[in-house]
Order: sequence, then C-alpha cells, then structure tokens
Amino acid sequence: MRHQSIYKIRNMSFSPLSLPIVAATLLAIIGMASQAFATAGDGRFVQFEPNIPGVIDEMLDPSFWIARVAEPDKIIMTPQEIRRYNHRSARECKPLEDLRYYRRILNGDAVRGMISAVSSRPSKKKFMNGSELTGAYFDRLERALDLAAIPSRVMVRYGITVRRTEMRTFPTFDRVFNEPDDYEFDRFIETALYPVEPLVILHTSADGEWFFAQAYNYLAWVPVKDVALTDSRTLFDYLDTPNFLVVTGKRVFTGYNPIKADVSELLLDMGVRIPLASRDEIPLEIYGQHPVGNYVAKLPVRGPEGNLEWGLGLISRTDEVHLGYLPFTPRNIITQAFKFLGQRYGWGGMFNARDCSAFIMDNFRTMGVMLPRNAGEQGKLALGAMHHMPESMSLEDRKKLFDTLPPAVPIYMDGHAMLYLCKYNNDYYIIHDFAGYSAPDETGEFRRSKTRGVSVTPLLATFLSKGKHYMQGLYSAREFRLDR
Repeated sequence: MRHQSIYKIRNMSFSPLSLPIVAATLLAIIGMASQAFATAGDGRFVQFEPNIPGVIDEMLDPSFWIARVAEPDKIIMTPQEIRRYNHRSARECKPLEDLRYYRRILNGDAVRGMISAVSSRPSKKKFMNGSELTGAYFDRLERALDLAAIPSRVMVRYGITVRRTEMRTFPTFDRVFNEPDDYEFDRFIETALYPVEPLVILHTSADGEWFFAQAYNYLAWVPVKDVALTDSRTLFDYLDTPNFLVVTGKRVFTGYNPIKADVSELLLDMGVRIPLASRDEIPLEIYGQHPVGNYVAKLPVRGPEGNLEWGLGLISRTDEVHLGYLPFTPRNIITQAFKFLGQRYGWGGMFNARDCSAFIMDNFRTMGVMLPRNAGEQGKLALGAMHHMPESMSLEDRKKLFDTLPPAVPIYMDGHAMLYLCKYNNDYYIIHDFAGYSAPDETGEFRRSKTRGVSVTPLLATFLSKGKHYMQGLYSAREFRLDR
C-alpha cells in the first residue's frame, strides 16, 4: 500500500488552482518538522524549555558560567595545601576521622554509647510497605544491635568496601519512611559508601550480617558482605599507592569480566580514588583479555573467609577518570558539578544517586578535598573561610555580599547545600540537587514546582515560600581553603 500511495502521488496531475493548497500543506509539514527539531540561535538542539524562572537553555552548559569567571584556572589550593587542609580538618572538624590514627582499643561502654546514639528508636511514626511499624518491630531491631555482647575493651578491626553499599541506622535492609506512600526518603539510610573506602570496625550485629563501622566522615551499620577485612598496615599501604586514578565522571564501570564477577562492571562513583597495579603485577593477559587501552586497577575483593584479596579491574583510558587528583580550580569545580545535571535526587545515596551534600562532597573529592558528609556539617563545621548570613541580614546586604563572593563556592541553608556559580542579569545563580522551588505564575499566585534532581536556578527569581527568596534562606557561604 505504501508504494501504491507514493506512485499515485507521483503520478497525480494538479490544476493551477490546487497548487497553492498543495504548497501550503507542504510548508505546514516542513514547519511541524522544524518545530520538532528546534535549535537555539547558536545551532544547539533544544528539545524543550527549562520552565524554571530566569533559566534559559544555554545556562545548562558549564561553558556558559566558566566564560563569566574572571580567573577560572586560578589554583584555590595546591596539592600540598590540600594535604594540610585535610590533616587540619581531621583534627579540628568533629565529624571527620583520620582512620590512620584511630584508637586501637576502645572502652566498651563508649562503643555502646556510639551505637545507641546512631540506632535510637524514632519518636515519630514510621512506615514500611504502607503499614505503620509497631513497638515490637523496634524491639527486634534493638536486639539485633547485640549491645550486651560488647566486651569491656574493644579491639578495633580494619576493613575496606569492595562495592557501592550503604551505611544504615539499624542493621537491616528494611526501607522505612515517614509517610505510608513515601518512596523517596528511606529514613534508615545514613549515606552511600563507594568502593575502596577504608573503615574501622567496632562491632558486629547479632546475626553476624552487619558491621558497626567508622568511615572517615560517618559512623553507622554497613553490610558485612560488602567489606573485606585486613590489617591497618596493609590497608594504608594500599591506599597510599603513589599511582592512582580518580573518577571524574558521574559514574564509571570497570570492564566486563566473565571469570571474576567481583571486579566485573564494578560501579565507581565520582570522587572514588583507585590505586593502580604496579608494572610487576600486570600480566599480558588479564582474565582472558589483553590490558592494552585500559588502566589496570588493583581492586579489593572479599575472600571466602571475609578477608582482603586482590583483583585486577580494567578501566578504559577513554572513561572519565584522571591520573591523580584534578587541580583545585573554579573551572574544575563548575565542570564537575554539571556532570550531575539532570540526575535524580537520591536521599542518602538512594537510587544509585546522591543528595545535595553528597553533590558537593563528591565534586570536591575529585580534587582531593575531604569534606564532612552532611549539609549542616559542611556549612557550619568544615574548615575554611565562612561568609556569615544571619537570619536578620537584609536582602540588599545579602546581594552586596554575593557581589564580592568568588564563583564556584558552596553555599548553605538549613538542610541544604548548593554551589554558587556567579551573577548574571541582576540575579545570582546556583547549581544544586534539590527537591523543588516556589515561584509566582502568570497570575501572581505562588505555586510549588517539584524538581528532585540537579539543575541551575536563580536565588532571587525562585522562592522558599511566598515572599521569601531562596537567597533569604541562606546562612553561609563556605570557601574550603586554608587561611593564607
């Protein structure tokens, strides 16, 4: 039928009066096609408009903002300064721990206190699978903590994560929510942990399936199956390998391995630091594949008895990885932030994604800067220059502060972390991983828009509530650097 229709059209004869109608029809079809593939003035493809107040499609490209930074390649801290910054942070910022110098023996009562502080029974209703949780459910969880088994003196152990996993409030995979129909905010997830993350292990749950562990910036329960045990010397000698990769993409996977599943298509998130195998550790055939065209990563693997073993993973040289840390510059901070553009918001690391503070933390990890995990800890406790914005500060004074604020600086409000880009068209723009915003519609009525992802927004044209600009909710801007 298709060929017959074409034949009929080709062999049709048109009167002079019908030609304008045919021409108009063809032009309409061409017009519809051009609308479907509309482009911006510079020729870029634009599928739809952002529909966020003050945001145009060009703003969703990092080059738009980097071009407006006076010194995009200015070094904020040298590698030596970053090492000093991290050492000082571990000493002075309470949420951070330098695991190299962690106490080898802890008082048992102190460990019980740590667990009780993390795994405390909630005071408000919680739901699982749409049903309210009972006291009996939390009784079972508290028994799983096995506090009575903690000795008077706890000998700490060391481990390392072998895959992406979670740290949780209680030793359970149960997804627990504040509302029966919620699915976005699991209240038992504390944070995601990525592969090659060192841990100090303080206790084991009653069923033997969970470790209570300290990461460099978090303390909670982690699944035993995702941790390989080792000693401190082996752990830190490995982590201090001079040649290493840093994942600079949103995520990277090791190559497929049909023989060793532990190192096959392993998910590596932005900021993961991966030691490279030495020359004498690399055979010319790795699990049936020549390593040419790849970096050869030395990866931790959990052995049959739970102890640390090694596997070789292949990472393509064309993947978004960098040999060593990226230079700590405004260009790199902005570029890294935009690699998350459009990614769904993931509370605590849900959905293999990240939340607002991990959006900042993972970005800065690519440059070797180690930050606290949570937004409040970054905004109030982290080392660096703080630009205070007290609640009483007027909107005009806030604008004046931002007029002097360097670009690519994190900014904070209660419970939320953002990255400041720069001033444009009398507004101040940020990129962040956020739930949504309010703004007046064409009638002037304020409406709430859900986002739950990473995007660019202005601080003045969007609102927290009617009459309260986003900018008015901020309490600080933080420059993560040493005082010069």
